Amino acid sequence: MKKYTRKILECFCYFLVFAPMMFCIYYAVPASDDFAAASRVDGGNIFFQSVYRGFSMWADWGGRWLSQIVQMLINPLNVHQHLGHKYGIYMIVVFLITTILTIYGLKAIVRRVLGKNGKFVNTVTFLIILLLYSTYYYSECFNFYVGAMVYPIPVSLAFVTIAAMIYYNECPEKKTKYYWIMVVAGIFPATIETCDVLLGITYLYYIYYLNWNERKSESIKLKIKHAFPLLLYIALGVSCVLSPGNFARREYYNLESSFVRSFIQTVIDIVIRVQDLLVDHPFAVIILILFIVIGIVSNKEFKKPVRVIETAILFIIITFGAMLPYIYGRDFRNTYLDIRMEYILDYCIEIGFAFMCIYLGQWLAYKFEISLSGKEKVGVTAALLMFVYVTLIQNYAYLNIVQIDILRNKGLIQESYAFWDGVMLEIENSEDDDVVIYRDKILPWSRYCFEMGLTDGDTYSVDPSIVYDKEYIMPNVYYGKKSITLYYKNHD
Repeated sequence: MKKYTRKILECFCYFLVFAPMMFCIYYAVPASDDFAAASRVDGGNIFFQSVYRGFSMWADWGGRWLSQIVQMLINPLNVHQHLGHKYGIYMIVVFLITTILTIYGLKAIVRRVLGKNGKFVNTVTFLIILLLYSTYYYSECFNFYVGAMVYPIPVSLAFVTIAAMIYYNECPEKKTKYYWIMVVAGIFPATIETCDVLLGITYLYYIYYLNWNERKSESIKLKIKHAFPLLLYIALGVSCVLSPGNFARREYYNLESSFVRSFIQTVIDIVIRVQDLLVDHPFAVIILILFIVIGIVSNKEFKKPVRVIETAILFIIITFGAMLPYIYGRDFRNTYLDIRMEYILDYCIEIGFAFMCIYLGQWLAYKFEISLSGKEKVGVTAALLMFVYVTLIQNYAYLNIVQIDILRNKGLIQESYAFWDGVMLEIENSEDDDVVIYRDKILPWSRYCFEMGLTDGDTYSVDPSIVYDKEYIMPNVYYGKKSITLYYKNHD
């Protein structure tokens, strides 16, 4: 009975985290590249359209050929009907699937850190999800179909792949199953440059480094078998990073990147993001403190934690491996990051911090033989409550927690949906080839809304023969119009 009660409580806690986010996603509208990634009005075989688009983009504008294919293949806009809230429901399904896959992968990693029988596995997994989902909101990843296809989906599959690596070592009777999960689940993220180093370094760590003696003494057949997933990840990564489209894009923007400058900029971006997390997000700090406490409590036998330095190095390599190619490829020279890249960076930082805090707690228990029981528990609880009061309640910092902030901004979220849904309805219902739309004013910006992408006074008149336009989004192609223009009456 206790087991079921805990499960119900766990599900309820997850619901409290996800419900406000799903409310926000429900009010999402198709945006930006969603239109370019949809099937064309003139129809045709959707599979061949998708493959053609994927390899056209690979040749002319970017390396993520597989995501480009899948973007068109399962794009909700392919029905060519007014979607309304159906788009939001579709995105909620994507959100839930990617979140469940992420939880599955995280749970395997947490179990690896705490031990197979660690009783805090579910608690730590939930707290990591709470840390990830309550600190920042990523509209470009949650409200934007194409954004989800390039970031949350491959990232969640990368988590599944890492879980399979862990279980491959721990479950000898299911080696074949987890081997093929490593191969199949790893294909998509391997074609996304932000996941390449993640997959490669974790595979080397879990399959080779932790089992080096076994790998050295195994047969040639097994050596080939174990090398295949790694070689596959490398080949797919190379097909992405060294694609003609990446070089064409850099040439179009006339970029002259410097590796040293990009490396320094990556360090600066990481430091600033860590500073923002620790200074401006006290709720995140509270969660990190809880990880330290859990580390102490979980080490009742005062054992010295192992592989701490290795884990820290692993997360540093993963973080730089995710960010450096992006910053070098875009030649960024300031601290600006797209929201979708903040998503990648935050996941690296926050998950890394979570595990290092657990290790810190375990080390404190080992070094000072700390055992939280009786009066110690009361003292720690009182100190935590006081810290919560001072940092969250007294300074109203709790208002910055994503779930609470969404509820505060629910009116603007609904208004933004009504505004852009009305614009799309007007385009769809217009009998003119050159559609001109007038609105009174621009809505205030909100991090919880991802707008359709039409800007004041700009005319969107992309030629329908073009696969992807380098300057303008393509709603006119999707809707079968010669041009679309939006004007704001009260905009200077």
